[in-house]
Amino acid sequence: MYTEGAFVIVTNAKRQILLVKRKDVPLWDLPGGRVESGETPEAAAIREVMEETGYLIELSGKLGVYQRPKFQDEQHVFAGNITGGQAIENGMETAGLKWFSPERLPLLMVPNRKMQIRDFLNGAAGIKSTVKDNSFLAALDLFRRKYSKR
Repeated sequence: MYTEGAFVIVTNAKRQILLVKRKDVPLWDLPGGRVESGETPEAAAIREVMEETGYLIELSGKLGVYQRPKFQDEQHVFAGNITGGQAIENGMETAGLKWFSPERLPLLMVPNRKMQIRDFLNGAAGIKSTVKDNSFLAALDLFRRKYSKR
C-alpha cells in the first residue's frame, strides 16, 4: 500500500528556500508530511507547513509527483509563499528552521530533496518522476521506516 506525502518549496524575497531540521533524524527537509485520509495533497501541504513552521502559506504551483517504489511512497511537491504566521523554532516534529540559498544547501538533507529543488529552480511544473533511491541516506531512511513501525 502506497503512502502519500505533500511537501512545499517555500521561498522568500531573496529566493532562499525554507528548510526544517527534523527531530526524528538529524536531516534538513522541505516542510511537509503525510496526506491524511480524505485530505487533498494541496490541503495537506498547507496544513503541514503550518504545523512544522508556524507560517501560513499559499501554493503558487505544483512542481510534480515523485514516486518512490522502494518506499511505496508518492510525494506531491508544491511551490509556495508565506502569507502570514510566525516562525516556530522548536515544534513537535521540527528542531529548527533556516533559510538557505539554493547554491548553498546543507549536506545532510532528506534523499531527493536537492533534485526536487533543482527541478523547481529549472521551472519544472506538472512533472511525474520515479526516483531510484540508491543513496546511503535513502538506505538509512528505508531502515528507519521499516523498524520505526514496530
